[in-house]
Amino acid sequence: MTVENRRARSPRGSGDDLRDALVTATAKLLETHDLNALSVRTVTSATGVSPTALYLHFTDLPELLRAVKARFFGDLRDQLTAVGGTGRDRVKALALAYLAYAREYEGRYAVMFHAHRRTDAPSTPAAELVELGWAAFEPLIAAVGAVLPDASVDEIRETSLELWLALHGRAQLSVAMPWFELPDEGRYVDRLVRQVLG
Repeated sequence: MTVENRRARSPRGSGDDLRDALVTATAKLLETHDLNALSVRTVTSATGVSPTALYLHFTDLPELLRAVKARFFGDLRDQLTAVGGTGRDRVKALALAYLAYAREYEGRYAVMFHAHRRTDAPSTPAAELVELGWAAFEPLIAAVGAVLPDASVDEIRETSLELWLALHGRAQLSVAMPWFELPDEGRYVDRLVRQVLG
């Protein structure tokens, strides 16, 4: 892949702009391309800079991917935060919004939960990314807490995780096996919420 228009030299002090441009370019590539085909060269070519410029902001490709994942988790949190409703209806609405996000942004979703592995050592998620992941699910945790006001913080968190695990499993299966006939999404969510919340 060649760069037709090289990126103009950034003025002194605009390093954050380049970092953001690298994350944006990577995010766009991952929306439509196979994650395994991603490389420093494809990212820098899409951004219009040299590979050296990328290493001024990121240690390696996994660190860049963590920044992209952080952006995607932030987007998911924004979408879930915007969901309305109260009580069980809000929990159901959040569940449907989560499934809709996974379906609409299939490329993003695959990246968010991809474990990027290196040959020299297993990858470990950055603490910041773990926190962002939990923050994305805060709307669901709050909604579950409102339905179960007498439950402990640990119980609310565990119940929310049970819901998320079931939603994540359905979302992953629908991508991996699109020909598999899954139950109606609305009925699935209704049943799931009844089973988990009691």
